[in-house]
Amino acid sequence: MKIKTRRRNQGFTLIELLVVISIIAMLAAGGFASYGKIMPGVRANAANKTGKAIYTWLQAYANENDQTFPQTQNASNDAFRELFKKKYLDDEQGFAIPGDAWLNNAPGGNKKPDNDIGNEPDFTSALSPGECSWAYVNNLDAASQSNLPLLANAFTETPGTYEKNKNKKGGVFNGLKAVWVSVGGSAKVADLGQTLTITEKKSSRDVNIFTSEWGTSPDDVKNPAG
Repeated sequence: MKIKTRRRNQGFTLIELLVVISIIAMLAAGGFASYGKIMPGVRANAANKTGKAIYTWLQAYANENDQTFPQTQNASNDAFRELFKKKYLDDEQGFAIPGDAWLNNAPGGNKKPDNDIGNEPDFTSALSPGECSWAYVNNLDAASQSNLPLLANAFTETPGTYEKNKNKKGGVFNGLKAVWVSVGGSAKVADLGQTLTITEKKSSRDVNIFTSEWGTSPDDVKNPAG
């Protein structure tokens, strides 16, 4: 005698579907979290290469000007503009870090440089407010302490401090990373701690490199105009 058996429906039950959806959601959440951590690092590495290139032109300027780097009393834009006046550069794009809130007020509303540098000899339109993502330390020369910072990606309105919110000034790398280049030409991607500052070891202590304790004059640290 044959015993009849009920064959189970080949589809998923509602409970099984909910379990699968929950697992996918958890995996996706973990993936997005990792993505959020990885991407600032990737972008910071790209900016690090740009910072090194800017340093090369600053060094070229110093070589032709008694070993003194460009000077500015105001925003970093003014110092970097000297590189255009010397005709080392004719393209502004390298001074912009994509997604940086310092670019929000760029001419034309495109949140990036427009490559209108103006006319010689002053090139007054080069790096107008909103076209620069880099901070600069004034009053340095090639003979200055080699571990002093010369440039870094721009801060919050408080020089030396960064921001977690990527939509605010100083938050381009989500408060996780920052990029800086020393007088000696060493370009680094720094991991930011809870203080959201770039620190290096000095006498076994973590010291903010944009403070007098490190050897930097805070008054000489210039954010861009924007």
